Amino acid sequence: MMSLFSKIAVITLVLFAGACVTPFEMNVSSAKKYLVVEGNLTDTDEEQNITIHETYNFEKDSYNVPTLNLKVEIVINGSETVRSTEKGNGSYVFPYGFRIYPGTAYQLRITKPDGTVYESSEEKTTQVPAIDRIFDEFESQGIAGELRDIPANYIYLDFKDNPEEKDYYVWTWKLWERQYYCYTNYYDFSCDSECWEILYNKDFNVFSDVYANGKSNYGKLIGKIPFYSFDGALLEIEQKTISAQVYQYFKLVSEQSQKSGTLVDTPPAAIVGNIKNIHDITEPVAGVFSVASIVKQKYWLDRKNGYGKAVPVNVLGRAPVPAPNARPYPCVEGPGRTPWKPEGWIN
Repeated sequence: MMSLFSKIAVITLVLFAGACVTPFEMNVSSAKKYLVVEGNLTDTDEEQNITIHETYNFEKDSYNVPTLNLKVEIVINGSETVRSTEKGNGSYVFPYGFRIYPGTAYQLRITKPDGTVYESSEEKTTQVPAIDRIFDEFESQGIAGELRDIPANYIYLDFKDNPEEKDYYVWTWKLWERQYYCYTNYYDFSCDSECWEILYNKDFNVFSDVYANGKSNYGKLIGKIPFYSFDGALLEIEQKTISAQVYQYFKLVSEQSQKSGTLVDTPPAAIVGNIKNIHDITEPVAGVFSVASIVKQKYWLDRKNGYGKAVPVNVLGRAPVPAPNARPYPCVEGPGRTPWKPEGWIN
């Protein structure tokens, strides 16, 4: 099945020509197979990787198949080349210690075994400013739902924009919630150890400083966290600066998702970003290559401002149905769950 990014990457067709962005649509069913690239390099001391797969369309279903045996490189300032190592499952990892630097130009180059070459536009970004403050407010009807509105904590932050540069921002978040049930088969079976559910934002929050260059920004809404529990939760916010082209890409994706439903709905058209087949520019290549300067900050969401105002929706999305007299199940580590207490967690 398709990942969140891949579903995002089939919403609206976008082609970049220099700094211009011209959206148009392509019927997904007309493209039986197309390449999808998930590539975001950062200035953090973390593993830098590019994920590449092909999406196959069969009637109403889409399936992702990792693309193997590729030569994946980054070209720096048009001259220096850094090659990746294939890690498996369509993931290509760059050497330990590699990271991007704001103000430097980076281009992605992908070569298939048959000689087909794909290249991105050159991308560079500015230095991200610090997050000055994070705070939250409780809203009893915070998120619109199909049957009823969902209570939520709105997350806001303050930051001061760089005065010397034109900056383009995107915010994402990661949330750790305590999980007490590790397996469901009609009944919910408890965990045999401590366990945390890991949740991520499902939309893009973007911002341009065109009307606020160099100014302090107060109370920027960057997320809506469902009121899962009366207990607290740990939130990690990423504030990123990106290029003008990538900003336009995510802005259009965000606008399209608001018109058609949510980012996880079945999209009507494919999205193509700043990557193209250099020998056949008509071939659609979904996804985008971006570079970002990032600052991360954790925030303890104590939820005390929601006491007595709403009933929690639970991380399961419903009230649990505990299994009677059943053995517990292990907390299996993965992208959405961990048995390890996250740093910054408050008991």
